[in-house]
Order: sequence, then structure tokens, then C-alpha cells
Amino acid sequence: MNHIRPKVILYNPKAVFYTMPLALIALASYLDKNKYEVQIIDGRLEKDPLRKILDSCEGAACFAVSVLTGAPIKDALEMTNQVKKHFPELNAVWGGWHPSLFPDETLLETPINAVVKGQGEIAFEKILEAIASNQSFQGIAGVSYKDKATGEIVHNPERTMIDINNFPAFNYDYIPVNAYEKLSGRNQLDYIASQGCRFRCNFCADPFMYKRGWYGYAPARIADELETLWNKYHFEHVHFQDETFFTIGSRVEAIAEEFIKRKFRFSWFATMRADQGSRLPDEVFAKCKESGLERVMIGLESGSQRMIDWMKKDIKISQVYDCAEKCLKHGISINFSVIIGFPGETEADMDETIRVVTELRKMNPEFRVSIFYFKPYPGNEIADALIADGYQMPQGINEWAKFDYVVKGSPWIPINKFKEIENYKFYQRLAWSKPSFLKKPIQSFAQWRIKNKNYFFPFERLLVELIIDRQKLS
Repeated sequence: MNHIRPKVILYNPKAVFYTMPLALIALASYLDKNKYEVQIIDGRLEKDPLRKILDSCEGAACFAVSVLTGAPIKDALEMTNQVKKHFPELNAVWGGWHPSLFPDETLLETPINAVVKGQGEIAFEKILEAIASNQSFQGIAGVSYKDKATGEIVHNPERTMIDINNFPAFNYDYIPVNAYEKLSGRNQLDYIASQGCRFRCNFCADPFMYKRGWYGYAPARIADELETLWNKYHFEHVHFQDETFFTIGSRVEAIAEEFIKRKFRFSWFATMRADQGSRLPDEVFAKCKESGLERVMIGLESGSQRMIDWMKKDIKISQVYDCAEKCLKHGISINFSVIIGFPGETEADMDETIRVVTELRKMNPEFRVSIFYFKPYPGNEIADALIADGYQMPQGINEWAKFDYVVKGSPWIPINKFKEIENYKFYQRLAWSKPSFLKKPIQSFAQWRIKNKNYFFPFERLLVELIIDRQKLS
């Protein structure tokens, strides 16, 4: 007699970014293929995701969604409502950052049955086992759920994060890998080689989510998996989606050596802290470059040492320059990010950030800097302090669905300073883009504007915005 495997539908909601749904691939890869029939549906790829979901949920045991705060909530909620409308007895589970931070609110305001908090592979498998045996979710660590009899919300004990080397390799066969190239315009594989973050930045939710734990794959495993994947998909770039890829310098060196030994033909990008880059020896930078490292992403956050200390970033501005000099020496590009508008940040602090950004941009046109405005997000010390002081966060799941990380301005930035920063954001891109004969006069003028803080009648910005608007309309 043939054994019928329970069907499990995993959904990735619509979003404005096109990274591969690694969290869902992790779940699917962990589940035993002999026990479960797993399907991943990505709302960003489907013309009619609802139809695909409803067709797939026929006879399914569970519908699960990975949910980030913001616009993905709206799509996740719409799809889940429809699933529960058509299949009221089907168990619906949410996991990911938002439900992990707001389990009560998520369970109260949606029709789902359970939330998986934090690292989800084992907890989700336990949920499926409970469903198969018609048992409750009581006692499953890392899970919050609605009691079917009473409707009461029950929080089981937290699940301790375990070493990801205990988990199997990601099986990318669950997604149409090449379809993501069409969305992003880049022949790239998203891959994660570690999980967690050991640091304590007080504006970030990572310390809440990972309890400052970190685990990384062994270098040989990373190389083995990428070799197998390259032979199958022939990607040109690998984007490591790790929170902190360069956590252990000796491990990074071993990874680079594996890549060189196997003569990999792809470039790669990864996250780096400035202190990690500052400490990394030149010979390791050289090996990384030889192995294909093209660009690193560094969260500078501020050019003010006072603010960096306040946000518990645990780096020194001198380390930022040391790291940048090493990257420059070895031909490695950098994407820096800074955040302006923290509570208590003075205009002098903001000016320090602008000064440091300017110096970094002058070093190399390939050192790009993205400037963001601070917006409180729960799960960290700053947000908790602001809430205690009366700051109003979005209330309820529908308000969180409208939450946008990228905002214009901050309540802690004076309006005149905001206008100055907005002009600077435009002109720093223009002033230190790759030089050309045609660009040179306007670049020189942009540099003059920045040096003198003279943004009177910004005709260049108006012209560029007019051209962009026309392109959008055409």
C-alpha cells in the first residue's frame, strides 16, 4: 500500500525585494521528503498567487507563511484569510521576524493557529507531527498557539538556538532559481553560511532574536555546497545573506582558500563590521579578493563616535578608516550604510556623519553610502525606551502592514537639517560617481556645493528628478 505523505504549503509573501526565500528553503530542506510533500509558493513570482495557493491547499496538512514587518504582512494576511475561508480546518502557521516579535498580536488579529518564534526548523517539524497525530501544540518549544477548545493564547517555553551544522544543506530545487534572475536582473545565488549575531547594537532586533548567539557552517561544507549548486545553476555571483559573515577571521580565510583551491568562477558579496575588517590581516584580504570577493556591506551607522558608543556598536571611527584603506588597497568595493535622526542626536553629530561619509566617498567612487533615517522598530533597547517615554508604535496588524523602514525624515531631525541632508544625499552620489569627461564639470560643482553647504536653487537635482519622473510616466 502506498503511503500518502502529508502536503505542506510554504508561502513567501509579495515584497519589493527579490532575495530568494531562504527561510522557507531551510524549512523545506529540513523536513523528511519521505514523510512530507513540501511546496514553496513565492507571491513575487506568481501571476495569481491566490489561485496557486488555493489549488495547492486542497488536501494539505498545513499552510505556513514567513512574515516580515511591513508590506509583506498585508499579502500574508490576505492569503491566510482566503485559505481559512476555503479550508477552515487547515492549520495555518506564521513564522519569521514579525510573528516572533509580536506573537500575541499576531494570534489575536489573524485566523492562524500557531506562531513559530526564532529558529524554526525543529519547532515546525514538531507542529507537523502534532497535526499528524491530532495532538495539540502544547509543550512544543518555540511555539505560541491558540488553544482549540478555549481560544486562549498559550506560550510554550522558548527554544534554544542550535548549531546550524546539524541541519541539512538547502535544497534549492524547491524554488525556480533562474526566475529570481529575471526579477533582480542579476545572475546571483542567495546563500547563508551562518546564523545569528554576537553583537549588542541597541537599535537592532538581532540581540532579541538570537540572544547574541552565532553559528557558522564549516568552510569545507560551504565550498562543497556552492560547488554542487554552481554545477547545477551556473550563477555568476553569490550573495551571502549572513548577519555577520566575517565574525571569525580564520574561518573566512579558510573559506577563501577553499574557493581558490576549487577555482570557483563566481564573485561574492558579504557583510562585514568595520572592526572585523580593521583586524583582518592584509594576507586574508588578498586571499578573499583572489577567491572572488567583490564587495562588502558595512553598517557604519554614524560618523559621530559619541553616537556609535551610545548605540553600543562597539567600533571606533579609526577602525572604519582602517577597514576602508584595506579594501581600497585590495580592490574590494564597499557599501556603507548610515542612520541619521536617532533620539538625542545633535546637529553636530549629524555633521560628523556627513564629514565621515564625504571622506569615504572621496577615497573611492566604488565606496557607496546609503543614508537612512532612524525609525523605531521593536525588539531593541532604543525602541523599548521610546515606548516607555510615550512614543506611539503602530497599533495592530493592519497598522504594521503599512510600516515602512525607508522613511523621509525623522521626528528627531529639525526641518532645515532634514532639507540639508536630503540635498547632501543627492549631491554626494553625483560628486563622487565614476568620473567622465562629460560629468566632470557638474561633479566639480556638486563637490563645491557640499564643501560650502550651498544648496541654493538645486537645478541639477530638479533636472534629474524631472528626467526620472518622465521615464516613470513613459
